[in-house]
Amino acid sequence: MAIYHFSAQVISRSKGQSAVAAAAYRSGERLTDERTGETKFYKREVEPETMILAPSHSPEWVHDRQQLWNEVEKAETRKNSQVAREINIALPRELSHQEQTELIRGYVQKEFVDQGMIADVAIHRDDQDNPHAHVMLATRKISEDGFTVKNRDWNKKEWLLQWREQWAVHANQSLEREGMEDRITHESHEKRNLILFPTVHLGHVAHEMEKRGVQTDRGSINRDRQEYNRLVVNLQAYREEKKALEQEKARKQEQRQKFERFTTPTERIHLEEASKLLNMEGVPSLQDIAKKREELNRWEHRVNQQDNETRSKDEIFQGASESYQWIRLFKGQLQHAQQQLERINWLNPFKIKENRMNKEQAELEMARVDQQITAREKTLQGYQKTLGFHTEKEFEQMHEQHRSTYSGILKKSQEVWGQIQQARKVLEKAQIAHQNAYVRQVASYYPERSEMGHISLQTANRLMEWKKENGNQVVPLETIPKTFHAHQAEIQRLHGEVDRVNQYRSRLQRAEGYLNQVEKQQALVEKIENNPFLKGKLLVSKTAKQEYDQAISTWERDQEAMKKEGVSGRKDLEKQRNTLGKMEARVPAFKDQIQSQEKSLGLLGAIMKGVEQAASNMQMEQQRQNLHQQKSKRSKQQPWDLGR
Repeated sequence: MAIYHFSAQVISRSKGQSAVAAAAYRSGERLTDERTGETKFYKREVEPETMILAPSHSPEWVHDRQQLWNEVEKAETRKNSQVAREINIALPRELSHQEQTELIRGYVQKEFVDQGMIADVAIHRDDQDNPHAHVMLATRKISEDGFTVKNRDWNKKEWLLQWREQWAVHANQSLEREGMEDRITHESHEKRNLILFPTVHLGHVAHEMEKRGVQTDRGSINRDRQEYNRLVVNLQAYREEKKALEQEKARKQEQRQKFERFTTPTERIHLEEASKLLNMEGVPSLQDIAKKREELNRWEHRVNQQDNETRSKDEIFQGASESYQWIRLFKGQLQHAQQQLERINWLNPFKIKENRMNKEQAELEMARVDQQITAREKTLQGYQKTLGFHTEKEFEQMHEQHRSTYSGILKKSQEVWGQIQQARKVLEKAQIAHQNAYVRQVASYYPERSEMGHISLQTANRLMEWKKENGNQVVPLETIPKTFHAHQAEIQRLHGEVDRVNQYRSRLQRAEGYLNQVEKQQALVEKIENNPFLKGKLLVSKTAKQEYDQAISTWERDQEAMKKEGVSGRKDLEKQRNTLGKMEARVPAFKDQIQSQEKSLGLLGAIMKGVEQAASNMQMEQQRQNLHQQKSKRSKQQPWDLGR
């Protein structure tokens, strides 16, 4: 039975914990903590299955477990810093290892990584009855340059409640997809209205007596309470199952009404044919159709495999049969050559030369034929090993049996392929009916727009996606262009903010270059003015005087350039650098917003193009109908009486 377990904790330095040590323990890898210089390694009997998932804009090093968690430690400077968050989740035992992995991967990607977190997942299967996953999460946002600010929203209770609930949703979807009836719930006993009695503490005396088979008063109390709790849970399970059946019945009824409203009679026939094929009541869902398609694919694969094996086996029989034929032929040639050799008359002195030539030819022919026989027999040995026969008689019996079944097997394969193709056509028609009903349903949200009856499936999907992004509220089509331009303006504004930060950084870099030169030239001038010998040298050395004047000129020029860049001195530069740091900390958020806005912009643009195409399709359809009506009208008119 699938169980629900979901716990969360914070890995904190105040508890003496380290993110590197925690990652080493959970992953089973040898990791070195650069902060303490310690190497952490915890050997496990069963090697954990691990993965690191990160947002697409993350730097490449996040997929190196040692560097990742050392960077996390470097980003935290306080002695009581919360360095990571950990989620511990029980995986359904009913699922295979691969299904468990895909389940936790999909859940972590959607609930954590898509929200901007980096997740380090380790699946432990040391105990077959308790497969579970440890998910370590970074507490800071990540940019292309590394970790940035902490996201305090991730600490809110609302997020934890959502994560708990969504784990039950993901797990139950996987169980349902695999055809299993078990389900889990994140709700507490209290919320499910389950009143369960706790058991009492036995104590060591009563515990030992119970182990020996002696019933005690406390043991009897516990047995009664356990039986009561079992009945309560079973009753609640019955109620939940009954409620689920009623909800499923209502869903099917609603679905049937929807399909009756948005499907044509022909489409309803196609859906009924699919229901018969699936051996189910009600309207089959797209998931039902997809699942049946997978079954057909597996069925076809088995038939193809059997057909290939049969044809391959037939080729082996043909090869063995041909080998026997060749061996018989070559043995005949060998016998003929031996007979020619025996017929040579060596007593005739006039044919000695001719007889020698005949003998050589016969011996050469016998050697050639003998080589062919050896080669064919070697080939035949391979066929004997594959088919399992020893004599030609055994082979003929097996070959005859194969010939008697071969055509029947191929015919059966053809029949099965025909059934598979027919079933696929039924499913294809049912899927088209589903899609048409879905498109008509979406079009019904816009009754004042006649062109919506001609939208494509892709446009319908995009409209529903936009509806979902707007709190599941139908958005009037007239507002979409306005929203589109608003997104364009917002993207332009956000790019402007990023450009402003870049310009601010470039300005400070230029100013720092000027400031360094000012300080260098100022130090040179002060050195000369504060040294009487060097100052006196200016009066007698033309070169020294030129160097001094050049330093003064460079100092004044660079100081003026520095002021034009908006920096008055070193303190002012450091102050503006602090301002730049605050501005740069906002850049990742700007980029995230740009990415989100561009995604919405692409969706809105596709919707507008889809609606425009629908209007064009409607106009073309009207033109075709008008042309058809004109042709029908002309065909009904009486022809001219040419003989009149």
